[in-house]
Amino acid sequence: MRYWKGSIALSPTQDYPLLQQVLRSNFVTHRQLYDLLKFDYHATSRNAFNNRVRRLVKHQYLVRDEIALRRDGYVYSISDIGASELIGLGEYYTGPTRRPKDGQLPRGVYHALELNQIHLALKRSQQLIRWMYDTEIHSRNELTDNRYAKDYDAVVTVRNDGGERTFALEYERTPKARKEYSDISANIAAERAVDRFLYLVPNYDLISFLVGCFATLRRPIYFGLARDFLDKLFDMPLRGARPGAMTTLRNVLR
Repeated sequence: MRYWKGSIALSPTQDYPLLQQVLRSNFVTHRQLYDLLKFDYHATSRNAFNNRVRRLVKHQYLVRDEIALRRDGYVYSISDIGASELIGLGEYYTGPTRRPKDGQLPRGVYHALELNQIHLALKRSQQLIRWMYDTEIHSRNELTDNRYAKDYDAVVTVRNDGGERTFALEYERTPKARKEYSDISANIAAERAVDRFLYLVPNYDLISFLVGCFATLRRPIYFGLARDFLDKLFDMPLRGARPGAMTTLRNVLR
C-alpha cells in the first residue's frame, strides 16, 4: 500500500498501545511511558521506542512539553488528532480532545505524573491484575447505568493471599474544601460497585485532615502516605477513619 508523502502509517501493535497509554495517563514522562509499555510487552528496545515517540510527536499525535525541575525531561500528552484516532477505534474517552487555547499545562500534570509512579509500583510488584484508568471510569459514569458513585483516580484489582481484591484509589495531592469532602463521603457511602477505599497523600497533616472529614463514614476507608506505598506497598501503614490501631494495606485487602 502506498501512502501520501508526509503521512504516517500507525502500527496496531506498537503505535496504538503507545497512544492509548498516553491518553489514559493524561500526562506521562518519557521514562514512565517506556516502563509502562515494557510491563505490557509493547516495548522492548529503548532505541525503537525513542524513535517511535519522536515520530508520533512529529506527526502531531502526541504533544511534548518540557517540565522544569523534572529529571525525566519530556512529558507527553495526547493531541486532538491522537485522541480522535483512538476514539474512532473504540477507546473509552469522554474528555476534551483539544489543549486549552492558552496552550498552558494544567496544574494536574504533577498529580498525573505521581499517580503514574503509584501505578508502576503495583506493576513492579507483579500482583496487579487490573488498573482501571480514570478515563474509563469517567466514560462508564457518564454514559452507562452501571456506574460508580464517584470518579475515582483508579479502580485497582490485585492478587492478595491467593485471591483477588478490588479497591478504589484516590491520590489526594492537595486538599479540597471541607464541604466537598462531605459530598464525597455521601457518594462513597452509596457506592455498591466497590467496597474498599484507599486515599494516598503526600504528608501526615493531610491524613489528619481527611480522617476528620470522613470521621462519620461507615465504610472501610483508609489513608496513607504515597511514599510509603512506593517503598513498602502492601506492608505500608494505614490509618482508618474510625479511632483504632494502625493497620497495613495487606490486612485491609484480606
